[in-house]
Amino acid sequence: MTSSHDQPLSAIRQVWLSVFGSQKAAYLSGPITTGLRFIDWWNNSGHKLDPASEAYRSALFQEVIGPNEDDLKLTAELLRARGQGSIVEPASLFIREWSQRDYLELWQQFIADHASRILLMDGWEFSGGSVSEFCHAHLKGIPTTRIDGSPVVARDGFTVIGRALAHVQALKQPLPDLQNALRTAYSKLEAILPTVVYVSPGGVIRKDASLDRLAEVINVAQFVSYEPRSDNPAQSYSRVLGEQPNHVFSGVAEAANILLERSVDSSVNVRSFTPESPLSREFIYGLARVDDVVDAVTRLTREGLHTIINETIDIHDGGVSGVVLGGLIEFSPDDTPRAVEKSGTASLPIGWGLRLLATVYGFEPDLAVPEDVRLEFSLHPRPRGWRHTHTLGWEIAEHRGLDLSPVVQWPNRFSRMIGDKVFGLLVAHHLGLAVPRTTVINRRVAPFVFGQPTGSSEVWLRTAPVEQMPGKFTTTRGWSDPFKVMQEEDSSHESIASIVGQVAVKPQYSGASIVLRNGEIVTEGVRGAGDRFMLGLVKPERLPEFILADVNHLHSDAADLGAVRFEWVHDGERAWIVQMHRGATRSSADVLVPGEAKRWAIFNASQSLEELRMLLTSLKPGHGVELQGEVGLTSHIADVLRKANVPARMKPRGNRAA
Repeated sequence: MTSSHDQPLSAIRQVWLSVFGSQKAAYLSGPITTGLRFIDWWNNSGHKLDPASEAYRSALFQEVIGPNEDDLKLTAELLRARGQGSIVEPASLFIREWSQRDYLELWQQFIADHASRILLMDGWEFSGGSVSEFCHAHLKGIPTTRIDGSPVVARDGFTVIGRALAHVQALKQPLPDLQNALRTAYSKLEAILPTVVYVSPGGVIRKDASLDRLAEVINVAQFVSYEPRSDNPAQSYSRVLGEQPNHVFSGVAEAANILLERSVDSSVNVRSFTPESPLSREFIYGLARVDDVVDAVTRLTREGLHTIINETIDIHDGGVSGVVLGGLIEFSPDDTPRAVEKSGTASLPIGWGLRLLATVYGFEPDLAVPEDVRLEFSLHPRPRGWRHTHTLGWEIAEHRGLDLSPVVQWPNRFSRMIGDKVFGLLVAHHLGLAVPRTTVINRRVAPFVFGQPTGSSEVWLRTAPVEQMPGKFTTTRGWSDPFKVMQEEDSSHESIASIVGQVAVKPQYSGASIVLRNGEIVTEGVRGAGDRFMLGLVKPERLPEFILADVNHLHSDAADLGAVRFEWVHDGERAWIVQMHRGATRSSADVLVPGEAKRWAIFNASQSLEELRMLLTSLKPGHGVELQGEVGLTSHIADVLRKANVPARMKPRGNRAA
């Protein structure tokens, strides 16, 4: 930057330091003076104007710079509104005397000093500034993602910048400055790309060699491997905390001793295999004595088998294991990555799936891998592995041409661990819906917080059962002892997964909204707080049109999930989601659960939910429930009947009391 601009630069950096201190912020990168909008304008009319003329500068601002800046500012506001934290965008800073080089130098300094991650706008690869910022971020070790949160690793960036460069080089009207910027970025990325050899589908590579290669990309469990030579084990590979890659130990005893000392659980496993087969032979789990490890490796070596000693990884530590593949991530607790082959696996888009996991665990999963690979991984609350981080890789393989879509549904094994209610609210939050600031106290995961401030300091304490149990457990206005609630209402530790402290919303109207089996949206509620309405103690009221419109808009915003049902509170300005579940109901106006019954048991809506549950457990086969009294289709009474899945109907309207 020229000397005449040193003082403004220094002042801006001091302001940043006073605002951020040691904290970090996300930096939103996107085209301003270039990009696809600039290329289209250049091809159509821009090339006909003299770049030194006022006409050129005016048209450039009107057709390119102004719209690009508006896109950046609007995107930043949307991300902030969705609870994405501090977002810094470059479009709002304008100093007339500065050149593009001055801005580039300034924002590269911000990225180096204050950026937690770089968020890339669509079309970033056609922007000279953005590709430079992308390279700078990777040289500084700063993660880069798309707006939706999905990672863009150096190899992916190298690929898309190469395509953009080819596009610009093919233009009839040349753009040498943009072409040079793209070529420079392309060359820098090519120089820093790691050399990674993936296992091709169906290919065979020695298990320890595969781990050694994987360790160049991601953290792996600590291990030392041996191959049989003249009845004695000879070390092949090693990745051990505090040692150089493939450090050679004096013998099996030293390796076992150090692995036991440096593993979190002071335990190791010994697995055996043959070079021509990726399948393990004998597997010995949880050895805690050096002599036992030496005996196992020696015996297996004499049988002509290769062996790996690796630290024991506890799959029941509250973490998850799963697979990243293409645009999705799938995972489960209490299992290995093979969990994805079983039912009950959580499946999410990789972008906000990674953000959801980061919210729950308090660390960013280190799962930024190229799009064309399949990675088996595990996440752990305590750091592990030879790099001592929270993420472990287990296997990586190349997979091309995949276009997979996640099936987002719950309950699943992960939602059962953190609580059905918590998972639904997390999904709503990471979809960008308005969720009140929520503190979760879980049995197995450290407390975590998500959601947005509501303007209120009051707190509601709610229970989050393993699976939805409408109205069964405590909800209190104001704080209560969460541990006392758990002990009194779930002493067996089987039903309640979490206690939730949710900041209150000042309620003008409250209620619930469902989708009927015919696709119709039914929204019901009352003025003020909705707890008595949800329990069926008061009838729904006529809601203002603007309330209905705002609630219907929540359904539209959640359209990627399909049909959803939720409880809402409206503060007069916006509708907040305080509980959300996936799926349409099978109800219609008078039939809560379709089906014929030999006999109808009568239940009065003035009775309690516990009395309804007792009635349902006593029903004989072929019997149904007829509800007397007027309650909402969205009330807890209706929910309990639907969940029981016995024929249930409202008393015909003509027979209802006025």
